[in-house]
Amino acid sequence: MKYFFLPFLVLLFGCTKTETTTPQDTLPPITQVGANTAGCIINGKVLVPKNGATSFSGTPYGLNINAGIHFNQPIIGGDYWQLEIANKKDQGSAGIVLWIKNMSAGINNYQIDQSNGELYAYGPNNNQIIAGITENGINKTFYSSSNSGIIKITRFDHTNGIYSGTFNCSLYNKDNPSDIIQVTDGRFDIKIATLNH
Repeated sequence: MKYFFLPFLVLLFGCTKTETTTPQDTLPPITQVGANTAGCIINGKVLVPKNGATSFSGTPYGLNINAGIHFNQPIIGGDYWQLEIANKKDQGSAGIVLWIKNMSAGINNYQIDQSNGELYAYGPNNNQIIAGITENGINKTFYSSSNSGIIKITRFDHTNGIYSGTFNCSLYNKDNPSDIIQVTDGRFDIKIATLNH
């Protein structure tokens, strides 16, 4: 699969937004059961996957996973693994993509390094995180830098398709590197068999 990160940004920034009064979002609990939940806090604001609609499998469109064609065989986890968490519904939306180049180490800490803004087969030769945020009608893209955080895989259950973990990182604005955001309390609990893959 060869894709650029651009389609994610087009989907995130191209959505029409309407302002409504909604309850404040809260992070899902940290679980390892394949609950198909995810979220994080970006500069103090909760991000959970949303689109106002669900996919055929019943999960929010804002929660997507992809893996390389060699993720399953011959080496389990031996290709890239990517998770998108995005709010494609609300005003001032945001989205984040976690990309691990090779997860064959299973349960482990995966250090986040420099992003070049590309994912899938075109991605850099290291783990990365990219975020897209709309603030005051302005779209901003943030990249990870060398040693800027950790994705911790806490469950690697290939047999049942369950991948769980936590993440934290600092990201910089690609157009203004002094503009830094903090991503904290990240968590995901994914069952691949029920998500778009």
